[in-house]
Amino acid sequence: MHPEIVEDGPGDCPKCGMALEPRTVEVEEKNEELIDMSRRFWVGLSFSLPVFALTMLADLAPSLLPQFLSMKTVQWIGFLLTAPVVLWCGLPFFARGWMSIKTRNLNMFTLIAIGVGVAFGYSIVALLLPGVFPPSMLHGDTVPVYFEAAAVITTLVLLGQVLELRARSHTNAAIKLLLGLAPNTARIVRDDGSEEDVALEQVKPGDILRVRPGEKVPVDGVATSGDSAVDESMVTGEPIPVAKTAGDSLIGATINGNGSLLMRAEKVGADTLLAQIVLLSLIHI
Repeated sequence: MHPEIVEDGPGDCPKCGMALEPRTVEVEEKNEELIDMSRRFWVGLSFSLPVFALTMLADLAPSLLPQFLSMKTVQWIGFLLTAPVVLWCGLPFFARGWMSIKTRNLNMFTLIAIGVGVAFGYSIVALLLPGVFPPSMLHGDTVPVYFEAAAVITTLVLLGQVLELRARSHTNAAIKLLLGLAPNTARIVRDDGSEEDVALEQVKPGDILRVRPGEKVPVDGVATSGDSAVDESMVTGEPIPVAKTAGDSLIGATINGNGSLLMRAEKVGADTLLAQIVLLSLIHI
């Protein structure tokens, strides 16, 4: 995927055809791409194993085959088992490979689509029209085919996609836990001295907020009054709370100690340190 490509909604990269990654963590628990690739992998595996076993048996120990299974019959069975693997299970690879060729941004899907497509296409021609090949390629009345190679390659690439998507899904889960460190509300101090709990999204730079004992610092800012110690271990790793007085900086999502603090909000929303950490994590998954 090309990081410079930005779209309004989910879809595929217009350059290479790979799935676009979200710029923010999705609320949904289901990873539709992982579910789809897993389904294709298990279907591919169930068809690839028998065609691989049958082909290896026919090539390495043909005497063990039942009498009714001629080499031609083995090839037809290989075709019937490989067709759904290549044409359905491997369909996303062909779509992405074609997109990469059309946009001249070649990638691994270009090689996979060409390799699997040529092996499968050649094998179909060899199965249906063995007479078009030179006599030196004939083994009896058949020409060697590569159905098992096309099926196994497709299945192995699907396995790689499933493992990659699963790893990224676990990373997203970790990022969600990181986002959960931020509080949902903040206690804002009005100009008339009254205080009110508001949603964190309503806090603006310059607002005066109160951080009571044991509460999380809602956003990044500067302490204006009060005296306390703040546990910043989630950011710095330092296990000892840091003393905070007027003029000291405060980091959102860190935990206030026993004192009470008034603070002025400076960075909110996507500008906070926690949000930047999450953004960097998303860029590198």
